[in-house]
Amino acid sequence: MTGFSISSSLALIAALLSTAMADGQYRSRPDLAPPRLNITIPATEHVSPGYIFVGPYPGFDGVRAGPEQAAAYIFTNTGDLVWSSLGHFAGWVGNFQAVRYRGKPALQAFQGSLDPFHGHGYGTPILLDDHYQPLALVQTPNHRLISIHEFKIVNEQTALVEIYQPTAMDLGPFGGSSEEQWIVDGVFQEFDIASGKLLFEGHTLDWASPADSVIPLRSGHAFTGANASDAWDYFHINSVDKNDQGDYLVSGRHMNALYKINGSDGSLLWQLGGKKSTISHPDFDFGYQHDARFLNRSVDGSVETISFFDNSARSDRQRTGGVDRLHPHSRARIVEIDHNHNTARELNTFTPPDYLSAPSQGNVQVLENQNVFVNWGQAGAVTEFSPDGTPIFHAYLDSGELAPGVQSYRGFRYEWTGYSSETPAVVAYADGSELSVYASWNGDTVTAAWRFYSQCKTERRRGGVGYETRELGQVARKSFETSLVISINQLRGWSKDCGVFAQAVDASGNILSTSTVISIAYSQPQPASAPAPPSPLKEFGQKALYGWVDL
Repeated sequence: MTGFSISSSLALIAALLSTAMADGQYRSRPDLAPPRLNITIPATEHVSPGYIFVGPYPGFDGVRAGPEQAAAYIFTNTGDLVWSSLGHFAGWVGNFQAVRYRGKPALQAFQGSLDPFHGHGYGTPILLDDHYQPLALVQTPNHRLISIHEFKIVNEQTALVEIYQPTAMDLGPFGGSSEEQWIVDGVFQEFDIASGKLLFEGHTLDWASPADSVIPLRSGHAFTGANASDAWDYFHINSVDKNDQGDYLVSGRHMNALYKINGSDGSLLWQLGGKKSTISHPDFDFGYQHDARFLNRSVDGSVETISFFDNSARSDRQRTGGVDRLHPHSRARIVEIDHNHNTARELNTFTPPDYLSAPSQGNVQVLENQNVFVNWGQAGAVTEFSPDGTPIFHAYLDSGELAPGVQSYRGFRYEWTGYSSETPAVVAYADGSELSVYASWNGDTVTAAWRFYSQCKTERRRGGVGYETRELGQVARKSFETSLVISINQLRGWSKDCGVFAQAVDASGNILSTSTVISIAYSQPQPASAPAPPSPLKEFGQKALYGWVDL
């Protein structure tokens, strides 16, 4: 539904808290402190066009600091910032990507609260337009609370989401006592965003038996079932996709299985993996997976191709302090299902450059040129592969000692044109004999150059005070922040009453925006060359806030 019921004060508080921890990477925006990508395989000429979309936030391994400012970010292939979402979203941010909504480009993100102990959360997805202004809030019908895992726009107008629904149920057949009577029903919905009309609702309890869970109730590793807040998460729904025939593909992490669901009557069409797989797959296995997607199918529908992120690991730190691994590292998988022979075979597997294992989170994106972009979830890295599996770009989501403390639920590559609704940010310093001016424009992708101007008070011949404006120079834009340094001796009529401003110019020389005139500071702070070491307070706060996770 459109309309905006989320309190803007939450976003303001989040922005103020993050501003207090900014590290001074940008002189014109000292309030911004994005992660510094640690690029270990620079982008080759074969990478797909577009930017990198991620939502870095603090990790779960040990008492490590995460990114200074957990938020949604757009980066270039060199790690240069394009947009920081600070102040635009409230709470934990995930599933950030570029989409189209009703014929127009948009950004989507989940915003809300994260319950890392139980591996889900609650919130309200939001759409922003290409000026980074609110376009729609996505709210489910039937009093359901959207969880963090899935938010997909279908046909540019409907939303596909998943819901963790605590349900009272007799768990005796599954080993439950009289005090253990709560189970999580994995619910997914498709509904019209503008009207809120419900189009489809599916329930995992209708076609996936709790008896087939790979994490039994008695293990305690998927929670106790003692109450609604600690309901047994037997299935752990973490992705839903829809094909052009109207059917759905659902991932059950705690079933080690993928399910195709009939979009007309909600019945099970097939199951791949798990205890009751209807499709044979003798040549490969997988488990604890995320992000299952339809890719294509044959004309007669007898052959289907899907992709998914094979974690092959899950964190069990809630109870035992260990990690359950089915394979030494996680993988991105592309699988072909042959319904004529009722078999599945692996078409391709993409292995992380450093053999990373992601106990939680992760996704796979097959790009238009058939490159594959992989976000390694809890391992805190992204990779782009050529179709033959060669890594042609790899980066960790922060640099130095912070790398193990950063992760992103999902990550993507998209082409994007953004028009900032803010005015450009400008700051100027006079230091000795030089004037240094810095300009940036958060989210803008159109500016090709910056023109810098001085504006000085002058005495008019007939009395009174006027202003004289002079162009200081034009500099091609090459990064988030552009600077001009000139000698003060080159300036006529220079005094401490002078100010400066900047104009953003596109590739055709058109003026996109003009900053306000700002006064000049007469001392210049030193930029931060590296992230500051985490303080004991930050370490304590991070661990207390996030604990252990199985997302």
